[in-house]
Amino acid sequence: MAEWRETPFKHPVAEAALQQHPAYARACRVWGREVRSFVLGDAAAPLATAQVLVRRWPGLGRVALLSRGPVWGAQVPVAARRPALRDLLARLRLEHAGLIATPEIGAQGDPLEGFGYLPMMTPAHVAELDLRGGPAAMRARLRGKWRNRLVRAESSGLEVQQTPMTGDTGHWLLRAEAQQARARGYRRLPPGFTAAFAAASPGAAQVFTAHLAGVRVAGILLLLHAPTASYHMAWSSPQGRDTGAANLLLWRAMLWAAAQGCTRLDLDLVDTETAPGLARFKLGTGAIPRALGHTWIDAPGTRLVARLWPRGQRIQVPSGQKA
Repeated sequence: MAEWRETPFKHPVAEAALQQHPAYARACRVWGREVRSFVLGDAAAPLATAQVLVRRWPGLGRVALLSRGPVWGAQVPVAARRPALRDLLARLRLEHAGLIATPEIGAQGDPLEGFGYLPMMTPAHVAELDLRGGPAAMRARLRGKWRNRLVRAESSGLEVQQTPMTGDTGHWLLRAEAQQARARGYRRLPPGFTAAFAAASPGAAQVFTAHLAGVRVAGILLLLHAPTASYHMAWSSPQGRDTGAANLLLWRAMLWAAAQGCTRLDLDLVDTETAPGLARFKLGTGAIPRALGHTWIDAPGTRLVARLWPRGQRIQVPSGQKA
């Protein structure tokens, strides 16, 4: 198997989560964070790509975070992926005080099972929406209640405006969504990341806003990282919820992303226990829920704890949910 080389890459080798796209690396660097980029094999035609965020933890030092990677090219046999991943993680562990990884689930299950790492969190689920086939096919995939709310929103007098997000942390949507997060008690990425993404990739962060009788009632933010896009945040007033503004805005965002050549829209986490309404909203688009792997940690002392921890139990760390 080829070796991992640390070098920037222009595109992932397949559809990728935001954390594994160069646009994410550019945003993090503008934001003042360290990101390491790796390719497997020839940099001009890599077999796989991976991005690693490096954070400094008090009392521990530099910790490498590999989230939803690597991204594998179709030419890499399934049987060869786990050994290649082991090689990358071994290198990261040697070069950092600790390692945290949340892998994609493959045909052979969680690729980090049996590595000796300590599981921090049970697997989360994400919602992935197919944008292929054109508007008629996309509309046909909407679930009945979701489609009905969209139809009502389309005839409710709502006006939709689309504008690029600026690199200003004081943008109205960032402020409104921050207030909403405090009221509902969910965690979110800091507005500094969002502003940095907009600054690092002009035009790739698009705000869709709904107005009713000249009053702003809802807004969503879409991040483009072709050939995928991400539903990054949303805010709605009571009037916006009553009129189904979120359905209309997400539908318009879906159409726009598809027109840009995107084949998939990532709707982020779905949690039917702690946020059932939000989960129904996301899955109502026709999105398919997909499980990720556990979140694993390898740091001083964790392998001993992993051997002693009762089989089947997990150390739980609360996670946030976007609006």
